[in-house]
Amino acid sequence: MSVTGSDSLEAIRAQFAAGLDGRIEAMRSSLSRLEQAFRAEDADALSRTAHSLVGTAASFGAEALAEAARELENLALGFSARKSCGAEERAAAATALAGIEEAARKYQSATPSTEIGSLAARMAVVGELTSLINATFDLQEIFRSAILKVHRVLDFRRASVVLTDEALRHYYLHTVYDSLRGGFLMDQAVFSIEQGLTGEAIRSGRPIRVDSLPGTEGILSQAGRRVSAMIIPLRVGGRVMGALNFGHENSGRYTAEDLEWAVVLSRQIETALYYSKLLSTIAQQREDLARQHAAVQRQEHQLEALIDASDAAIMLVGRDRTIVYANAMMARLAGIPREAVVGATLDRIHHLLGGSFADRAALAPQERAISLDEPLNDQVEIAFPSRAVCKRVVAPVRDRDDSLIGHIVLYRDVTREVEAERMKSEFVSVASHELRTPMTSMKTALSLLLAGAAGPLEARARELLEIGVRNIDRLIRLVGDLLDLSRIKAGRMELHPEPVSLEQAVEFGVETVRAFAADQTVKIELRPPPEPLWVLATQDRLVQVIVNLVSNAIKFSSQGTHVVIRWWREDDWVITEVADEGPGIPADKLRTIFEPFRQLDSSSTRGHGGAGLGLTISQDIVQALGGELWAESEVGKGSRFFVRLAVTTEAAARSP
Repeated sequence: MSVTGSDSLEAIRAQFAAGLDGRIEAMRSSLSRLEQAFRAEDADALSRTAHSLVGTAASFGAEALAEAARELENLALGFSARKSCGAEERAAAATALAGIEEAARKYQSATPSTEIGSLAARMAVVGELTSLINATFDLQEIFRSAILKVHRVLDFRRASVVLTDEALRHYYLHTVYDSLRGGFLMDQAVFSIEQGLTGEAIRSGRPIRVDSLPGTEGILSQAGRRVSAMIIPLRVGGRVMGALNFGHENSGRYTAEDLEWAVVLSRQIETALYYSKLLSTIAQQREDLARQHAAVQRQEHQLEALIDASDAAIMLVGRDRTIVYANAMMARLAGIPREAVVGATLDRIHHLLGGSFADRAALAPQERAISLDEPLNDQVEIAFPSRAVCKRVVAPVRDRDDSLIGHIVLYRDVTREVEAERMKSEFVSVASHELRTPMTSMKTALSLLLAGAAGPLEARARELLEIGVRNIDRLIRLVGDLLDLSRIKAGRMELHPEPVSLEQAVEFGVETVRAFAADQTVKIELRPPPEPLWVLATQDRLVQVIVNLVSNAIKFSSQGTHVVIRWWREDDWVITEVADEGPGIPADKLRTIFEPFRQLDSSSTRGHGGAGLGLTISQDIVQALGGELWAESEVGKGSRFFVRLAVTTEAAARSP
């Protein structure tokens, strides 16, 4: 048995190192404005940026950088508390910033740069894990969602989360997932903290990778086989509270890079756990206030101090629509003292918040979510006290008896994340454009060689050229998908719907994939309605959707089976169905197959190819056309994909 540890991820560290200059420039700008005149928003911006750098640098092992940033954060917090900063304090802040710059240069020089390759799927999962708190405050749901998301980028048969007791003497199974046993299990067990590799990881606080151990030891139960595993400690508030375990039935399955990825992903889960525990504690403390006012009041001061230290604006709305709690950030957003926010009516606060929004109409979904006890998770643009993009979360808060206590409202500044996403999208778009031309030229050259432009070819040479052409075609399709996805996400794909003959669009799409169907010995069967139907769409994009759905059906169909395409009218809509006789899709995967870079499992990816973008792009196109795309399936009985688009008439196509 060999055991190894890890503390970083080269590619992600390189991206972090590359982004340090932007963070330092932001802090330098805030400090420069403070040297001219004190403004609370500049002091807050300086402390927030330094606070963000402390956490991120610590996550990547840059302790010197984290310590330097922590010094600047403390100075900036002092500015905010005193509402002033004298010459000596500004000089101290400048010295701290110089220390950050020096530490950053050393970190950058020690961190090798790396090209951004096929990290898109893993980076997407990292981003999703950081926003788990936006979906739920429940620990069980956080762990289950995290395991399913990580499964998209990390191969494992079994994953589990263990938690420790308060005395750190035992750990117990909290959440268990086993892909061969149907998903999440109800297994329960308690172990001594001194027992097994999991106990060792919790005690040491260090991640462990195991290349080979007997299958009966802990993670997997397959007697007589050697298995591999990874164990990553989970920390909340500086204390190890448990561990995240991954197991594979084959020995030597995990590399050092896999362990590094698991560490990065676990730190995002830790962030979600921190906010989950924080917000659920707010609700619990408010419930106890009515029964044990004196005892809870002491704890409440500590809790509010903790939330005030957060960089998010948070308030709790009671059942009677009065503001029960608001932190300082929420008061700044409303533009009035916190004492005036707490106890105010929701209508009053919404009136004030409306003036902080770039578009006052963006407040309507928040009012609707609170009135209807519905969760809300979106982004809004704020104009006051400074322009920013905020992640907004509104969620009902319930007590142990499932009775409604009120609603939590949270705004978190994600301006930098949005800008980073925009820059990533632009990078993908530019890189894809730059790749398309040389790949097209290579395909043309190889095709000319296959056609005999350089003379007759031997059979072996022809086979190699054909392999090259096929793989260049795959790359060209991938580049096209990436370009489409970046345009859609950036809102640059302009669609101008007009009447389109559905029968003609289907025929064009089928003709495109006919050779592929013949190669797979799959027969395509069309079942048009008695009367022609026209839909409101754009022909090129509708054909693209049909090609994606039909080629996907062919890809997962067995030889000699059928793919059936039929369409019919339903009220003011036209429904198009693409049905195959393939293995089908499990019910819990019917939604996730539309996520980018998603395949049903790793074997599907290897066996059928593709980057998992076709369904994502198709759904985005259909939604942009005002329609809907969904799937229905039963394992072992094939899959059916449906497209719903608005009906129109041929006469409308001819009108000027």
